[in-house]
Amino acid sequence: MPILVACSTQLPSNHPHLSVNMVSFKGVRWVSLIVTGVLPYTTLTTANLRVQISVADDILKGSINGRVVLMFAPNGTDPLDDTDVTSSPNKMFGMNVFDFGAQDVVTLSGGDSDNTATGIYGWPLVSMDGVAAGAYRVQAFLNPYDKVKRADGSEVYLKFPCGDGAPNVAGVGSLTTPVIDLEIHNDSQTIKLSFDSVVPVEAFAGKEIGGCSQGNYADTERLKYVKVKSKKLSQFWGRDMYVGANVLLPAGYDAADKKTRYPVLYNQNHWTGGNGPYGYSTNAAFSAAWDKGIIPGTDGTADRPAPKLIIVAFRHEAPYYDDSYGVNTANLGPYGDAINDELIPYIDKIFNTVAEPYARVQDGGSTGGWISAASVIFRPDLFGACFSSYPDSLDFHMHQAIALYSNKNAYENANGDTINSIRTFDNDTEIILASTAQENHWELVFGTSSRSSLQWDIWNAVFGIQGLNGYPLEPWDKVTGEIYPESVEYWKEMDLSNYIASNWDSAKNLGEVLRGRIYVYVGTHDNYFLNGGVSEFEKNVNGLGGPNWANVTIAPGQNHGGNYQRRATWDYLELVASWIQDHSPEGKTPLSKKFTKSSSRGNRFEDVIRVGGHGAALKRQANPVLSYKEKVKCGPTITATAGRWDPGVVLKAQWIVNGHPSGAVFMIKQGEKVKYTSSTKKGKYQLKLRVKGTKRNYEDETRESNAVLVGR
Repeated sequence: MPILVACSTQLPSNHPHLSVNMVSFKGVRWVSLIVTGVLPYTTLTTANLRVQISVADDILKGSINGRVVLMFAPNGTDPLDDTDVTSSPNKMFGMNVFDFGAQDVVTLSGGDSDNTATGIYGWPLVSMDGVAAGAYRVQAFLNPYDKVKRADGSEVYLKFPCGDGAPNVAGVGSLTTPVIDLEIHNDSQTIKLSFDSVVPVEAFAGKEIGGCSQGNYADTERLKYVKVKSKKLSQFWGRDMYVGANVLLPAGYDAADKKTRYPVLYNQNHWTGGNGPYGYSTNAAFSAAWDKGIIPGTDGTADRPAPKLIIVAFRHEAPYYDDSYGVNTANLGPYGDAINDELIPYIDKIFNTVAEPYARVQDGGSTGGWISAASVIFRPDLFGACFSSYPDSLDFHMHQAIALYSNKNAYENANGDTINSIRTFDNDTEIILASTAQENHWELVFGTSSRSSLQWDIWNAVFGIQGLNGYPLEPWDKVTGEIYPESVEYWKEMDLSNYIASNWDSAKNLGEVLRGRIYVYVGTHDNYFLNGGVSEFEKNVNGLGGPNWANVTIAPGQNHGGNYQRRATWDYLELVASWIQDHSPEGKTPLSKKFTKSSSRGNRFEDVIRVGGHGAALKRQANPVLSYKEKVKCGPTITATAGRWDPGVVLKAQWIVNGHPSGAVFMIKQGEKVKYTSSTKKGKYQLKLRVKGTKRNYEDETRESNAVLVGR
């Protein structure tokens, strides 16, 4: 019996393993999907639990693609109260929908690990069949995707955030159903829900351009909000794109006093919304001291002047995450150029900044730690130094706890040990909260093709290149954890340790240019195992440049969080101000202009897109190739290769003789040579090799080799 699982009146005809039949029922359009070649037929019988979701009147105009997320929460709780991988009690299920219209109904039932692109996938239960009997609160969401055509010609479906920080569920524009209380029985059961509301845009408070893109906030005396339309991002995405900043001005700042200028600390973080950096506007004590320009004395010490800095936090929510990672990437586009070459010059124009590298310092923690380090490493011509705390992996020899360059699997080591991703400590006793597999499987509920807006997926988008399917070329299979070494190879330009070493004594001369400008801090008890990447970074770069080339602090027993070296906020800001003073033209160790030349600049977008964009994805492909040699004594020698495909594509081949399949289908790997042995003793015949490629979230594709005429 076919399973009624989808909602659209039309599905793409090239979806793998699907045949489509239209069914009418009481004026509502259904699609009956017969799943073939995925699971044994016995698993395709009618499931006990079905959820049917329709659309209320006036909610949806036209049709959309998107991701449906269905949640079963414990009785008495809000399904959105806790959706975190480490603590959520919910049973959550996701499914892509295509051309979903106002008259359509989507039915969710069952679920498996094989058909994640068009079927249902759940966490912590893969299938809805595993939902136990009991009392639940149930709610569903539809995260809509926009169809966009990038400047390099590829078409993709993505969610563009709108002042909400790109949440993984229930973001601006999402369709939602009411929460209902119900009992799940052991018998067959159908639950009916209806999308009856849309998550609204946050009310506008300020006068910025761009509407809800990057938010819209009202200025205060000290905290100013700016936003620019990025020409580079807008051209890349084919739509208006903006980047913004929250600018915290010091006490005594006078916009009319152009002679008094201030160095800038760029504080990198996740989505900041309207908040000021370092807790300004949320931390009353810090806000009061900043506004007065006086650091209160403690334990009998005297008050002292606050550092005279402008502190800037960026707003750059992006299609794949709550921030873009602040660099140029093949999947997100030229965000590095938008921030560094469009937004920062605008800030320098309207505020009284010192627009020199020595007076521009980067800092941040976690994601912000990586961004701050990458900003200085890629743009030493623009920024003076970074103070990067517990950064995302600086060296992919340890990507969190994954030995990415040597492991065969991202979820377990060769000895079978589980690779974990989130932990805490009770004194010195490690307590595991989630494994890498659990976290990746949880992300898959919220989006396929790295579209969950969560951590591992944004790393795929930032560190990797674009796949032939238009989305990030993932480094491993999201379900099984099998690592694709060819995909990982493309990550090396974003491996900051490798990038420095590769350009140590090149024209960029990073061995000299970056000496003494990188400060990194992490604790040995980092909750996300980020100390491993910092250790590898220190071993590599300080192995090349000496023990003080980069200032790396690995603090015993410290976890994830806090300021650089766990310093108090004012102590840390004074450290930054001291570095700027020491490296100013009048300082003890001025930052030489020979170390801030444009020749040291990296991560140029033209290079990024040339290697990792749509054109590069097309160039990586090639049809199977057949080679034929006729030998007088030995007869014909016929060999073939499968051609070139994206990493992770599973290939099955079959010989084609005179236009007809001949022999059994067999597995073949990229780069492998196969030999054709003919059972035909005489006569001429035409021979080809037909190869079919399949991969998760890719369209099935069949390619044929050149034809050869065999025989004399």
